[in-house]
Amino acid sequence: MDSSAPYPHCTTLLVFPVSELKPRVNSSIAQEPMLQMEQICDRWRQPEEVVCLIASQCDDALVTLVEKIRLKLPSAPLMVALVDMLNEQRLIALGVQEVFPLQRTPQQELDRLVDRAIARMEHELRLRQLSHFDPLTGLANRVLFQDRLEQSLMGARRNGTDVGLLFIDIDRFRVVNDIYGHALGDELLQACSARLKDKLRRSDTVARLGGNSFAVILDAVRNIAVLTSVASKLSEALRAPFKIGDHEIFVTISVGIDISSEASYDPAQMVRRTELALHQAKSDGRNACQVFTQQSAPMDKIRVGLEAALHHAMERDELRLAYQPQVSVCGQQFVGVEVLLRWEHPALGMVAPNVFIPVLEDTGLIEPFGEWVLRSACQQYKQWLDDGLVGNASKISVNLSPRQFRQRDLGERIQQALYDTGLPPENLTLEVTESTLMYNLEQGASMLSEMRSLGVKVAIDDFGTGYSSLSYLKDLPIDFLKIDRSFVKDIVDDKNDAAIANSIIALAHNLGLKVVAEGVESQDILDALASFGCDQYQGYFFAKPVFAGDIPELVSQCG
Repeated sequence: MDSSAPYPHCTTLLVFPVSELKPRVNSSIAQEPMLQMEQICDRWRQPEEVVCLIASQCDDALVTLVEKIRLKLPSAPLMVALVDMLNEQRLIALGVQEVFPLQRTPQQELDRLVDRAIARMEHELRLRQLSHFDPLTGLANRVLFQDRLEQSLMGARRNGTDVGLLFIDIDRFRVVNDIYGHALGDELLQACSARLKDKLRRSDTVARLGGNSFAVILDAVRNIAVLTSVASKLSEALRAPFKIGDHEIFVTISVGIDISSEASYDPAQMVRRTELALHQAKSDGRNACQVFTQQSAPMDKIRVGLEAALHHAMERDELRLAYQPQVSVCGQQFVGVEVLLRWEHPALGMVAPNVFIPVLEDTGLIEPFGEWVLRSACQQYKQWLDDGLVGNASKISVNLSPRQFRQRDLGERIQQALYDTGLPPENLTLEVTESTLMYNLEQGASMLSEMRSLGVKVAIDDFGTGYSSLSYLKDLPIDFLKIDRSFVKDIVDDKNDAAIANSIIALAHNLGLKVVAEGVESQDILDALASFGCDQYQGYFFAKPVFAGDIPELVSQCG
């Protein structure tokens, strides 16, 4: 009908009689000839326009027409006027907002029906939005993601094309919430979502799976190289700083990648493979993109066996301690060692720490293993002190895992280990990673104070790899700051890394802290550290980690 007809404000009623409507009903509703389905869809433009069908009865022809309109115009308010008001529930079940008897309808009543149809559709659309889209970011949620993945894979199989799948995690996002609060964390998620959408095609699906996890479905991709290129582009886009309020936030992402033809176009298998690839990217140190391979999940196949073997490793005397010497930058004097846990499996040989340490953390075995490391290291160093092999001012550094650091009786355990082994507390340094400390800064500071009260020293390990904030250092009871190897290895060739290392050392000294550089592998790097005033270093340039029997010889080589 003519949109200028006198119907409710801001609305237009598009009225179409169904073919062969008999008898012709005298109605206040103006009618147009029935158009083709495509023409009806072309006429509907906006939510304020209501499509109204008039028919003699609810028969198969009307049902088919309603189904087609609902499929083609899922957001259009739809009304049906019937001569014979039977089976109207069937129309409601098909998604019709209003069914009413076709008779002389007062204008006021018609206005009310139109308004109600629009309101019902708006409500349904809100429910649809809540059930299929993430309320925080507006991205597809897990339900819609799963549906679109299945549809994409069916279409790709039919057309002989490929679908790509990316799983994305924002690295160490929990630390952002802990430092800045959940409100800022939500803003960061929204900003990350916007950047992801901006770097992808309109046809691609971006979903938030929950927390800091996202997924991207890429249709019609040629090969895996395209997917790795897209993953790199997304990683680069999110690496640029986010300005949120008064804060500048830096993030990195880990990405798992798979392609449909390698997963047999099976959605469940593709999701599993991509998750395993993401797990491998995170296990390799995060800030990485990993394509699924059969090696992406070695733990998936041997995890159960590893757990069982680790439960018996201590009683079977399979655990070993290695020692990484620490030397002063100026004078090359021996200042101590960092102790490292090794596992010598009877069949597998030396198992890499990045394989078994995560299993210890996940199973809770890290707590008894960590206490064994602490006691064994203290006992060994006390023996070296008694034998005069190490200086009285030197120290042994022991790493505390995140789970250990959160033990309520950690201070008592440390004190008991020192008492039982006889090691003077001033010869023990306990290392805590920056990310572990940032998990709960207030509780962490309290725990550090308790350790310091015992007389031991405290070091912040891997500084620079978390959400670093030099400002918090002034309030923490610490003695050493260890610069992560990622800032050390390129200080000769990279001016930015050199500037960062130089600034960290200068500020640490102003706060009364000593600085230990990790991963020193050449004389050029050592010379640069010396020019910055770094206090101590460790790394392959002096010595790799060695077992206890090799320490005396290395100590004798020092000045």
